[in-house]
Amino acid sequence: MLLLATSKGILRLKGGGASLFPAEGLLDEEGRPRYERLLKALREAGAGRGAYLGLGPGFALLRLQPFPSLQGFSLEEAVLAEAERSPLFGGEELLTDYYLVAPEDERHVRVLYAALPKRAAGLLAGLRPARVEPLPLALWRYALAKSEGQTLLVVENLAHTVAFFAGGVLQGFRYLTLPADEGTPELAEEIARSLALFGHPDPVEEAWLLGLPEPPRVPPGLPAARVEQGVALDLEAFLEAPGPLLDLRPRRRALGEGLPREAQLAAFLAALFFALGLMGQSFFGQMAAREAERAEALRRQVDLLKAQAFQPTRPQGLGLEEVLKVAAERPETLWLTRLEAEEARLYLEGKALDPYAPLLLARRLGGKVGPLERGSIGDRTVYDWEVEVGPAQAR
Repeated sequence: MLLLATSKGILRLKGGGASLFPAEGLLDEEGRPRYERLLKALREAGAGRGAYLGLGPGFALLRLQPFPSLQGFSLEEAVLAEAERSPLFGGEELLTDYYLVAPEDERHVRVLYAALPKRAAGLLAGLRPARVEPLPLALWRYALAKSEGQTLLVVENLAHTVAFFAGGVLQGFRYLTLPADEGTPELAEEIARSLALFGHPDPVEEAWLLGLPEPPRVPPGLPAARVEQGVALDLEAFLEAPGPLLDLRPRRRALGEGLPREAQLAAFLAALFFALGLMGQSFFGQMAAREAERAEALRRQVDLLKAQAFQPTRPQGLGLEEVLKVAAERPETLWLTRLEAEEARLYLEGKALDPYAPLLLARRLGGKVGPLERGSIGDRTVYDWEVEVGPAQAR
């Protein structure tokens, strides 16, 4: 079940059908969200465990901007500081999540981030949803999954956004000043100006106009070679499709979080040695053994690739030596756990202690980085990453 919250009420998608549950007073006179009323409206619409909650711009912050890409720079703190500058939440304590879109250059990375008051996140957590995220994201992923164009424009009439993708990568988005349903030449002009702001003044290959319960009308002069209109009644099948993913559900509090650094270290060490005593073996010994196994598997894969290098036919593309040279020059905060070669693609996987190293590695290889998954080892944040290089062949 999908529940999409707008200022006018709750739109529910279930069983291939859409139902609208009008609700009044979800925003106050100043446009600030009333989360208690939102919670009540969601319950009346049938929200329950495992539901997807999409929040319109009146309830959750969504922004795209570059951040410094420097070793030791805390992206989590920078995102939180930027989110706190928004007047939407009036100084409330915030919960944030972010998605690393792509490197801007060697010193900056483009980040899509969202924010929600922790108080509101706690209220919504009582519904036990499967995911809570800003409303446009599911529609963007839906269009990305269905599009066949290299350049894609997405216009949707729930949050009234326009977003531009090139090669599946988000280049920019903004909230429209005119309703997406208007279908006028003025709307087409605003969309064209938006594309110019995103660095693409030319028409796109494909434009998707998505909406519920009706799609937006096609404005005359829309800068697109092909236009598709859609009612995303099958949206649930695309919730986990490739594309920007965020989640504003409360996360578990890390051990010692909120305490001074010295207290965090003491709490972590106490818990660690207690766990070691119960387990009867060294945690770090297990980690070393696992890393040794991964290194051996990687060595075998490299030997196989080197053996393939002496085939009579040497296809053109990225050479194994070049890949290994770049990998050898990786930052100390990044390491490889898997390397796989196919006919025209190379796949690299690994872990990193900061989110920038995988992005820079992908940039140096001319490849594409996949979504980063955050985890933790003790009090350290660890990022699982993957990079795809293609079209290329290991020769």
